[in-house]
Amino acid sequence: MAPVPGAEGQGTADAAEVEADPGAVPRMVNPAQVVPVADVAALLDERHYLGRARRGIAWSDEHGVLVLASPTSRHLPTDWLELSRWCLTGGPNAGSRQWSAVARWLRAERPDVTTVVSYSDPSVGHTGALYRACNWIWAPTWHRLRTPPSGGGSWDGVKRQAAKDRWVFPLRPDARRAVVLAVNDEALVRRGCAGYVEPRRVRCR
Repeated sequence: MAPVPGAEGQGTADAAEVEADPGAVPRMVNPAQVVPVADVAALLDERHYLGRARRGIAWSDEHGVLVLASPTSRHLPTDWLELSRWCLTGGPNAGSRQWSAVARWLRAERPDVTTVVSYSDPSVGHTGALYRACNWIWAPTWHRLRTPPSGGGSWDGVKRQAAKDRWVFPLRPDARRAVVLAVNDEALVRRGCAGYVEPRRVRCR
Protein backbone atom coordinates (compact mmCIF):
# COMPACT_ATOMS: atom_id res chain seq x y z
CA MET A 1 0.00 0.00 0.00
CA ALA A 2 1.36 3.45 -0.85
CA PRO A 3 2.60 5.53 2.09
CA VAL A 4 0.24 8.18 3.34
CA PRO A 5 1.88 11.63 3.44
CA GLY A 6 2.48 12.64 7.01
CA ALA A 7 4.44 14.83 9.32
CA GLU A 8 8.09 14.16 9.92
CA GLY A 9 10.27 14.99 12.87
CA GLN A 10 13.83 16.29 12.52
CA GLY A 11 15.30 13.09 13.87
CA THR A 12 14.30 9.50 14.35
CA ALA A 13 15.01 7.32 17.34
CA ASP A 14 17.52 4.56 16.73
CA ALA A 15 16.65 2.39 19.72
CA ALA A 16 15.98 -1.24 18.94
CA GLU A 17 12.86 -1.31 21.08
CA VAL A 18 9.89 1.03 21.36
CA GLU A 19 10.38 3.04 24.50
CA ALA A 20 8.07 5.33 26.46
CA ASP A 21 8.84 9.03 26.61
CA PRO A 22 7.93 9.96 30.19
CA GLY A 23 8.31 13.66 29.46
CA ALA A 24 5.96 13.70 26.49
CA VAL A 25 2.43 13.84 27.86
CA PRO A 26 2.21 13.11 31.60
CA ARG A 27 -0.52 13.89 34.11
CA MET A 28 -3.35 13.62 31.57
CA VAL A 29 -6.85 12.32 31.77
CA ASN A 30 -6.50 10.14 28.71
CA PRO A 31 -9.50 9.41 26.50
CA ALA A 32 -9.87 6.06 24.78
CA GLN A 33 -8.14 7.44 21.68
CA VAL A 34 -4.81 7.79 23.50
CA VAL A 35 -2.74 4.61 23.21
CA PRO A 36 0.92 3.54 23.50
CA VAL A 37 2.99 4.06 20.36
CA ALA A 38 3.51 0.30 20.18
CA ASP A 39 -0.20 -0.12 19.46
CA VAL A 40 0.05 1.85 16.20
CA ALA A 41 3.49 0.62 15.11
CA ALA A 42 2.17 -1.84 12.53
CA LEU A 43 -0.09 0.74 10.89
CA LEU A 44 2.71 3.31 10.70
CA ASP A 45 5.11 0.75 9.27
CA GLU A 46 2.59 0.04 6.52
CA ARG A 47 1.20 3.48 5.83
CA HIS A 48 3.75 6.16 6.86
CA TYR A 49 6.95 6.74 4.90
CA LEU A 50 9.01 7.01 8.11
CA GLY A 51 7.50 3.94 9.70
CA ARG A 52 6.85 3.51 13.40
CA ALA A 53 7.65 6.05 16.09
CA ARG A 54 9.76 4.86 19.00
CA ARG A 55 8.81 7.34 21.69
CA GLY A 56 5.91 9.49 22.84
CA ILE A 57 2.21 8.65 22.88
CA ALA A 58 -0.27 8.04 20.07
CA TRP A 59 -3.77 9.24 19.28
CA SER A 60 -5.81 6.73 17.27
CA ASP A 61 -9.36 7.25 16.02
CA GLU A 62 -11.54 6.70 12.94
CA HIS A 63 -9.54 9.32 11.02
CA GLY A 64 -6.08 7.80 11.51
CA VAL A 65 -3.22 8.08 13.98
CA LEU A 66 -0.74 10.67 15.14
CA VAL A 67 2.16 10.65 17.59
CA LEU A 68 3.17 13.36 20.06
CA ALA A 69 6.53 13.44 21.84
CA SER A 70 9.07 15.80 23.35
CA PRO A 71 10.83 17.94 20.71
CA THR A 72 13.86 16.40 19.02
CA SER A 73 15.50 19.78 18.41
CA ARG A 74 17.70 20.95 21.28
CA HIS A 75 16.81 24.53 20.32
CA LEU A 76 13.16 24.15 21.31
CA PRO A 77 11.74 24.33 24.86
CA THR A 78 11.39 20.91 26.43
CA ASP A 79 7.86 21.72 27.60
CA TRP A 80 6.65 22.03 24.00
CA LEU A 81 5.48 18.97 22.07
CA GLU A 82 6.36 17.65 18.62
CA LEU A 83 3.91 15.95 16.30
CA SER A 84 6.31 13.38 14.86
CA ARG A 85 3.90 11.20 12.87
CA TRP A 86 0.55 11.97 11.25
CA CYS A 87 -1.10 9.26 9.21
CA LEU A 88 -4.67 9.71 7.97
CA THR A 89 -6.68 6.71 6.83
CA GLY A 90 -9.47 8.53 5.01
CA GLY A 91 -12.78 10.29 5.45
CA PRO A 92 -13.98 13.82 4.61
CA ASN A 93 -11.92 16.48 6.39
CA ALA A 94 -10.20 13.74 8.39
CA GLY A 95 -7.14 15.83 9.24
CA SER A 96 -8.97 18.89 10.52
CA ARG A 97 -11.44 16.79 12.50
CA GLN A 98 -8.74 14.75 14.14
CA TRP A 99 -6.48 17.68 14.95
CA SER A 100 -9.40 19.69 16.36
CA ALA A 101 -10.08 16.88 18.83
CA VAL A 102 -6.41 16.56 19.77
CA ALA A 103 -6.03 20.32 20.29
CA ARG A 104 -9.09 20.43 22.54
CA TRP A 105 -7.68 17.55 24.57
CA LEU A 106 -4.28 19.22 24.97
CA ARG A 107 -5.80 22.53 25.99
CA ALA A 108 -7.98 20.84 28.59
CA GLU A 109 -5.48 18.36 30.01
CA ARG A 110 -2.06 19.90 29.48
CA PRO A 111 -2.16 23.59 30.54
CA ASP A 112 1.65 23.71 30.77
CA VAL A 113 2.09 23.01 27.05
CA THR A 114 1.77 26.15 24.94
CA THR A 115 3.04 24.97 21.58
CA VAL A 116 3.15 21.98 19.24
CA VAL A 117 5.71 21.83 16.42
CA SER A 118 5.93 19.54 13.42
CA TYR A 119 7.89 19.16 10.19
CA SER A 120 6.95 18.35 6.61
CA ASP A 121 9.36 17.16 3.96
CA PRO A 122 9.08 18.85 0.54
CA SER A 123 11.56 16.34 -0.92
CA VAL A 124 8.91 13.61 -0.68
CA GLY A 125 6.07 15.75 -1.99
CA HIS A 126 4.69 17.19 1.23
CA THR A 127 3.33 20.66 0.52
CA GLY A 128 2.09 21.55 4.00
CA ALA A 129 -1.51 21.73 2.79
CA LEU A 130 -2.72 19.62 5.71
CA TYR A 131 -1.10 21.91 8.26
CA ARG A 132 -2.50 25.03 6.63
CA ALA A 133 -5.97 23.48 6.54
CA CYS A 134 -5.69 22.85 10.30
CA ASN A 135 -4.53 26.43 11.05
CA TRP A 136 -0.90 25.64 11.75
CA ILE A 137 1.59 28.46 11.12
CA TRP A 138 4.66 28.16 8.91
CA ALA A 139 7.81 28.83 10.96
CA PRO A 140 10.81 28.24 8.65
CA THR A 141 14.32 27.65 9.92
CA TRP A 142 17.20 29.38 8.17
CA HIS A 143 18.11 26.02 6.61
CA ARG A 144 14.83 26.14 4.69
CA LEU A 145 15.38 29.71 3.50
CA ARG A 146 19.02 29.32 2.51
CA THR A 147 21.02 26.23 1.54
CA PRO A 148 23.41 25.36 4.39
CA PRO A 149 27.19 25.55 3.79
CA SER A 150 28.96 22.51 2.39
CA GLY A 151 28.41 19.53 4.67
CA GLY A 152 25.38 21.05 6.39
CA GLY A 153 22.38 18.84 6.73
CA SER A 154 24.44 15.67 6.47
CA TRP A 155 24.62 12.98 9.12
CA ASP A 156 27.38 10.98 7.44
CA GLY A 157 29.24 13.69 5.51
CA VAL A 158 28.11 12.17 2.22
CA LYS A 159 24.34 12.24 1.85
CA ARG A 160 22.71 15.62 2.46
CA GLN A 161 19.37 15.73 4.23
CA ALA A 162 16.66 17.85 2.60
CA ALA A 163 15.60 20.92 4.57
CA LYS A 164 12.19 20.51 6.21
CA ASP A 165 9.34 22.94 6.59
CA ARG A 166 8.62 23.64 10.25
CA TRP A 167 5.05 24.21 11.38
CA VAL A 168 3.74 25.53 14.70
CA PHE A 169 0.38 25.28 16.41
CA PRO A 170 -0.05 27.70 19.34
CA LEU A 171 -2.26 26.25 22.06
CA ARG A 172 -2.02 29.30 24.32
CA PRO A 173 0.06 32.50 24.56
CA ASP A 174 3.82 32.07 24.99
CA ALA A 175 6.20 35.03 24.73
CA ARG A 176 9.07 32.66 23.96
CA ARG A 177 7.74 31.68 20.55
CA ALA A 178 8.72 34.90 18.79
CA VAL A 179 12.29 34.53 20.07
CA VAL A 180 12.73 30.77 19.74
CA LEU A 181 11.27 30.60 16.23
CA ALA A 182 12.97 33.72 14.85
CA VAL A 183 15.27 33.38 11.84
CA ASN A 184 18.60 34.42 13.39
CA ASP A 185 20.41 35.11 10.15
CA GLU A 186 21.29 38.74 9.44
CA ALA A 187 21.59 38.21 5.68
CA LEU A 188 18.11 36.69 5.49
CA VAL A 189 16.66 39.42 7.69
CA ARG A 190 18.17 42.12 5.47
CA ARG A 191 16.65 40.42 2.42
CA GLY A 192 13.24 40.52 4.08
CA CYS A 193 12.77 36.75 4.05
CA ALA A 194 9.57 35.54 5.61
CA GLY A 195 9.69 34.03 9.07
CA TYR A 196 7.39 33.06 11.89
CA VAL A 197 4.72 35.62 12.74
CA GLU A 198 2.97 35.30 16.08
CA PRO A 199 -0.83 35.48 15.71
CA ARG A 200 -2.49 38.49 17.29
CA ARG A 201 -4.84 36.27 19.20
CA VAL A 202 -4.31 32.68 20.29
CA ARG A 203 -7.37 30.56 20.93
CA CYS A 204 -7.13 29.02 24.40
CA ARG A 205 -10.11 26.69 24.38
